[in-house]
Amino acid sequence: MPISVCFGAEALLRWQHPQLGMVEPAEFIPIAEESGLILPIGEWLLRTAVRQLRVWQQAGLPPISVAVNVSVAQFRLPQLMPQLLARILDEERLPAHCLELELTERVAMESPLTAIAMIDKLRALGLRLAIDDFGSGIRR
Repeated sequence: MPISVCFGAEALLRWQHPQLGMVEPAEFIPIAEESGLILPIGEWLLRTAVRQLRVWQQAGLPPISVAVNVSVAQFRLPQLMPQLLARILDEERLPAHCLELELTERVAMESPLTAIAMIDKLRALGLRLAIDDFGSGIRR
């Protein structure tokens, strides 16, 4: 029986501060969410991850998917988020199944009905979804 191998990568955001050194996401993500900066940061991360995936595919690497964490603030944008993701994938000419969004359990718990509606929209695009840090209590 042949074995099927799947490859994937995860785009992880890190901040190398010139004076403080490496700043962990648990420290800067809440500040970015509170200030509203998480929206442009999140869009940059999505675009960069999808663009890198296209580069790898053009280089002849085996098909892989890339997982990207989505913040609660991004997830609260029911109109913008699906449109943004569809536009990014279209611009890079990649199928949606190549992108996996990692959602924290907090996303679903804050407003379950809103979360279900958003998850349905994202799944309709063909995106893969995963729950990240489930049960760990980690806040990003």
